Amino acid sequence: MRQLARGEATPDRLRRACAVLVLGCLVAGVVSLVSGINRTRAVSDGGERIGGIVADAAQLYRSLADADAMATTGFVSGGQEPAAVRARYDADITRAAARLVDAAGKLPAGDPAAAPVATLAEKLPVYTSLVETGRVYNRQNLPLGQSYLSTASKLMAGQMLPAAAKLRELQTAALRDAFGTGGGIPWAPLVMLLAALAAVVDVSLREGRRTNRVLSPGLVVAAGALALALIWWVAASVIAGAELGAANRHATVASALDDASTAVLQARSNESLVLVARNSGSNADGVYVDQMKKVLGADGNGGLLADAAAEADPGSTAGIDGIRTAAKDWQAAHTTVRQLDDSGNYQGAVASAIGTDAASSGSRFDRLDAALTQAVDAERAAFADAAGTADAAFIGLAGGPAVLALVAAAGAVAGLGRRIGEYR
Repeated sequence: MRQLARGEATPDRLRRACAVLVLGCLVAGVVSLVSGINRTRAVSDGGERIGGIVADAAQLYRSLADADAMATTGFVSGGQEPAAVRARYDADITRAAARLVDAAGKLPAGDPAAAPVATLAEKLPVYTSLVETGRVYNRQNLPLGQSYLSTASKLMAGQMLPAAAKLRELQTAALRDAFGTGGGIPWAPLVMLLAALAAVVDVSLREGRRTNRVLSPGLVVAAGALALALIWWVAASVIAGAELGAANRHATVASALDDASTAVLQARSNESLVLVARNSGSNADGVYVDQMKKVLGADGNGGLLADAAAEADPGSTAGIDGIRTAAKDWQAAHTTVRQLDDSGNYQGAVASAIGTDAASSGSRFDRLDAALTQAVDAERAAFADAAGTADAAFIGLAGGPAVLALVAAAGAVAGLGRRIGEYR
């Protein structure tokens, strides 16, 4: 062993070089394997589990806001709410409960997001109980029904929607962390593989100059395997990085549109609550104004829609412009509702709020709501496609380059072993 470490004879020098090359290839293989596993797992977990929870939280957020909007709309209609409104409310509650269960099942033990999930699980039955009690009184034309509805809406706005927003916020941050792990520059495997390749090339060239022979086939195989492993890492990282960047952009746009949709639904709920109260007038319209300001901005050209347009693909901005137009159209119809109610024409205001003709507030709200839903669904689908492509780019990355590093180690042993054997 001492002779191998210190010997100056050519066989000893070749054995040392072989040991260094084999060790370098093995270390590069291990580093590549560990990094590949971590990145593949992060992207897969982000695109499937965490991304699924983000989608659950967004749908939960929207379903709860829509349920509240439908509950208040039903009260505006009088004692017997329209069947379509009741069916939509029931579907919202069912969907929210299903999404809540799905999100809870995907959260690992000790996840901070468990707290908002617990809040929602506790408050959802309380909310539905308040709404049902209010309906009973409303059918009897008793004013107590409005009190229960108001309490339910305050519970929704004050505790349930913030909890749903917190769940989405926490999981969106976790998603960005996961994609950051998967999409960052893989310095460790690249450096180790490049160092191993440089060592193989150096030994190969030195031996070629010493012996005046052509390159060793074994060392050529080793260099080729390491080069292929490097190319694999670079290609996978470039493709995955681009797709993960696109996925993050789609998630950002979807989040802004989700917030806009919820703000619109809360504005719709307030529009109905003011009519249900019948004595609040325009002084109670502040919630509507504030929510629509979130959507459109103070000047009508900013807000959440501007945030979404700033991150959206060029082909998506036209759809966002259409949403902005629909929002302004609804604002104009809402102004008419307020003017009718404030002038004492309560029945006319109600007719516009729940009407189906093109100029009514109810019809224009439905168009805005449908446009937002379509845009959010499109962004979620684009996110899933981008995340899926990034995940596919990492197929085999955990093991492929590591196997190539082993092939390189075997090639180094074969190439230098033949030269060592010539001295026996």
